[in-house]
Amino acid sequence: MRANLVFSVCLVSAASIAGCVASSDDAGEIESIDDAAQALVCSEASGTDVQRSLVITDPEILSRFSFERTMDQIRTSAGVRASETSAGIFQQWMRTFGSSDAAGDCNDSRIDREGYGLACPRGPELKLASVDPFPSTSLVKFNPVGLFNRFDLAPSNGAHCGEFRIVYAMSTADPNISGRAFIIFEGALANPTPEQGVNACLPVAQFWQDLSNDDDVASRAYKLEQFYFTGYAVPGFGPIVQASSYGLATNKVPGPSIPGQIRTNFFVDFAEWHLREFKLRRRCSDTADASTCALFVDHVTVKTNPADEVFEGTHENSAAFESAFIRQVGNLSAQKANDIKMKTGDLYNEFESVSMVDDVVYANTAGPVIRQKIADRLVARNSPLTVDNILNRATTQTCAGCHLLSDGQDLGGGVTWPNSLFFVQIDEASQLSEALTGTFLPGRKEVLEKFINDRCDGTAPAASLVDDELTIGGSPTGSPN
Repeated sequence: MRANLVFSVCLVSAASIAGCVASSDDAGEIESIDDAAQALVCSEASGTDVQRSLVITDPEILSRFSFERTMDQIRTSAGVRASETSAGIFQQWMRTFGSSDAAGDCNDSRIDREGYGLACPRGPELKLASVDPFPSTSLVKFNPVGLFNRFDLAPSNGAHCGEFRIVYAMSTADPNISGRAFIIFEGALANPTPEQGVNACLPVAQFWQDLSNDDDVASRAYKLEQFYFTGYAVPGFGPIVQASSYGLATNKVPGPSIPGQIRTNFFVDFAEWHLREFKLRRRCSDTADASTCALFVDHVTVKTNPADEVFEGTHENSAAFESAFIRQVGNLSAQKANDIKMKTGDLYNEFESVSMVDDVVYANTAGPVIRQKIADRLVARNSPLTVDNILNRATTQTCAGCHLLSDGQDLGGGVTWPNSLFFVQIDEASQLSEALTGTFLPGRKEVLEKFINDRCDGTAPAASLVDDELTIGGSPTGSPN
């Protein structure tokens, strides 16, 4: 069965992407993995150009990815009333940094129910709620600085085909608004044939890898514009920029099981760097009537950001968290920075990750109970790592750790965490961090090429051997990094 599936996926992709080409053998005669490998003649995926296939910063390409275009397409694809405007949705979103009686603001009773702590209100960010960033005359704008291929985040079971991101950076000439701010749209690409599993995502991988072979920047711009906005750059796949790609839920709180999200990395007025996560929510009085529906950007937990309180051992959730965390010691003991991973339940996550204080520096906050449990687990594993090594490795998996707090840190076992660009991995001028260029992008390149080559030569693991809780890149599903 799996051999036939690989064969059919390659056939679909060949029509437009110069991927796998079938021999004259009839697909119905393929009965084994070995037969499938012999029946396919594939172009080996190698020599991937990172700047074409994994991160795109070319100004000619980015010029097609305006903030207004992205917001407009999300709005028009959400099935909401015609009176909704992109400016109105943006301003409602920014009001979530304020405290009021309005649903969704940071003092909403459904936010931070566990009492982990949330800076509320945040006055500098709240000023953006009075901004319309879309007119050409606006003093505050958000400009595209990078497109990111995160095919490596596709779940191993093919629940979706990875995340494809757009990063926008704030520019301001407003004397009342200063600082830095980034908005990252992290769309999850729907798998149109999920019953075929992750193998159905092969044409998407080939599309991105094949951009390395296209020397014409205008051609690459057109292809990426199709992929993000018009759809069917890959046959059968719609555009990534649509409301459903960003965790859209109707008349309920968007949960962590709905893939896709939008993140902010804000330092408005240079007050305090912090990161938050959002998903889209459609609120309707009659779900069958779009004219009764409005679109909201809902503040949700920041994934893989467990609160200091559960490490301290003083919170009512501490005991359950300790049991969950100890099971992650093996994942945190990896021998390469790219392979370190952690997954803990959403119950333990905070609603923001702060990069300027000792927030989520777990080696400073962990109490004696969890420290002893980690020590016992390390002894059982005969590991040379220390308790602080494990706690510091856990910090690397948080937003604040990855973006600043873990920079250059010795994690034990010969592993040093790579440096960010001081709070960001890509800046306003599209400059990339050392962490990206030296560690993360080479790792993603390896994942992309291996995924393609394994399926074209028939060596991909059978579905029954795949861990549904991991991505094809080896990270836990739903993790932000």
